[in-house]
Amino acid sequence: MIAVLGCSLLLSTSASAEPFTSQQQKALVNIIKQQEKALNGTIGMAVLDTDSGSVWNYNGEMRFPMMSTFKSLACAKLLADSDKDKSVLTHPVVIKKSELVTYSPVTEKWVGKRFTPKQACDATMTFSDNTAANIVLHAVGGPEQLTEFLRRRVGDSTTRLDRTEPTLNEAKLNDPRDTTTPIAIAETLNKLMLSEHILTKPSQQQLITWMEGNQVAAPLLRSVLPKGWKIADRSGAGGFGSRGITAVVWPTEHEPMVVSIYIQQSSASMDERNKAIATIGKQVFTYF
Repeated sequence: MIAVLGCSLLLSTSASAEPFTSQQQKALVNIIKQQEKALNGTIGMAVLDTDSGSVWNYNGEMRFPMMSTFKSLACAKLLADSDKDKSVLTHPVVIKKSELVTYSPVTEKWVGKRFTPKQACDATMTFSDNTAANIVLHAVGGPEQLTEFLRRRVGDSTTRLDRTEPTLNEAKLNDPRDTTTPIAIAETLNKLMLSEHILTKPSQQQLITWMEGNQVAAPLLRSVLPKGWKIADRSGAGGFGSRGITAVVWPTEHEPMVVSIYIQQSSASMDERNKAIATIGKQVFTYF
């Protein structure tokens, strides 16, 4: 059923030669299917060509857990709020030991100290610090307000956040909570980072800078990035073999592309999932 869906999506996009030729699209589908078989899981992806506006996808309308890829959206909401009131970036909170959650390499060193939402975005975008992510979510009004921002300001009626760290990474099959689709999040990142005026130019640049500084995604798309290209990305991992990455990539001789790749319900190791994403990404970069 999954393979049929992937093929049907291929046919729906093959009328346009952009961003890939028909032959390249078929080759990509074959590579993704090979990786699905190797991982014993499901893969979804989208590639948005910002030059033409066209989107190529595989299982692009299937829901996948966002995991830590939501952090870019939370920090975008914080920046949008700061475009109206700069103080939201600098209003400090005191980090309590009781509020620390799993994987907080930055904030665990700040217990009892004052920490601003801007610092929290830097920590969660650079090192994927989960307590910092919760600080950002609190600053923007919680998961519900982030989802509302996506609905009303961005026009994304698909992506939703329902919980905080770490429970949002549960990733149970067919649970719509804390999910997106590859197409939806690619289009949303394009609007937030590159095209529409949801964020001011300085805020867009801040979001890009945070994502360019990501220190936890080296084995993924960064490992196969061609020389001279630039990338701003955010990765995620969750239960039931979930793994994902969202990225804006700037080729040397082309307008940027937005890439989203998600894996779910896989029995493979983290290293195997990382290699699958890198393999798919390498082929995308070769063709683009």
